Amino acid sequence: MNLSMNHHSQSTDNPLKHITALFLSLLVLSWSCGENQPQKLIQEEPQKKKIKDTKSVDSELSEITIRNVTESPITYKIQPSDHDKEPQKKTIRAGEIQRYPTRKDMHVFFLRENLWIRYTLEKGKPFSFRYDENNDLELYIGSHGREDAVDLAPYVATPLGVVETMLQMAEINENDVVYDIGCGDGRIVIMAAKKYGARGVGIELDPERIEKARYEARLAGVESLVEFRQEDATQSDYSEATVVTMYLLPESNELLRPILEAQLKEGARVVSHNYDISGWKDREIKYETVESWDGEEHTIFVYKK
Repeated sequence: MNLSMNHHSQSTDNPLKHITALFLSLLVLSWSCGENQPQKLIQEEPQKKKIKDTKSVDSELSEITIRNVTESPITYKIQPSDHDKEPQKKTIRAGEIQRYPTRKDMHVFFLRENLWIRYTLEKGKPFSFRYDENNDLELYIGSHGREDAVDLAPYVATPLGVVETMLQMAEINENDVVYDIGCGDGRIVIMAAKKYGARGVGIELDPERIEKARYEARLAGVESLVEFRQEDATQSDYSEATVVTMYLLPESNELLRPILEAQLKEGARVVSHNYDISGWKDREIKYETVESWDGEEHTIFVYKK
């Protein structure tokens, strides 16, 4: 899927960019197709060494999952990080999840144009093949490795200043019910409750983030106004929502659009961070680019049903 945006739907703050830097060691091996030996090594960014207690960490069996979120099969190679043998060749179908129980991190290799890209995958983490904003194949940290739920986007927290602007643009008040899709630590619905007196519902699959969000709500003194549901956002009921907020990806917005169209009441507002909603240009009522504390630009779209 082509993720390139029109002139006002693409932002420099890509959630995938930040997550990749956290979990993937960015080394590119320039191999010519069909050859086994690397011709050139290009180091994109310096690797940061991690100090591990190898006796305890390496003995724990965990799972790496790889999901194909694209619409086509992808061929790649994979091997344990401490093996020198030829990597195992794999093909993953569109929508498929492949699982690798392991006690070690693993190396994965895949073709981008005529280059073999190598990443080191951290054990116990989910990963997803997607196309980036330039329509190049990329492997990103995923949100989960579950078979029964869609991977909508990796988790990246929205800066608090951007959260405040999103709520202002949506014109939140005490009569609103704000649903946040992929709520993470709950910051959007918590701020909506604390600052405006609105009720809020956070939708999140990760149980650890659900617990974190409930803890933050207690600290903020708004636990009576907000709730957090551990569920698949594509199966959620949004009929009560007067405002929906989300920081997902273009294909995820497109997937959720018919669900929101079917369930939201007339007059409900939808606020999307950084990516527009395809097919809703006629419903777009506001658009703004703001700068966060670190100098990154963030695009905010507001739609009204």
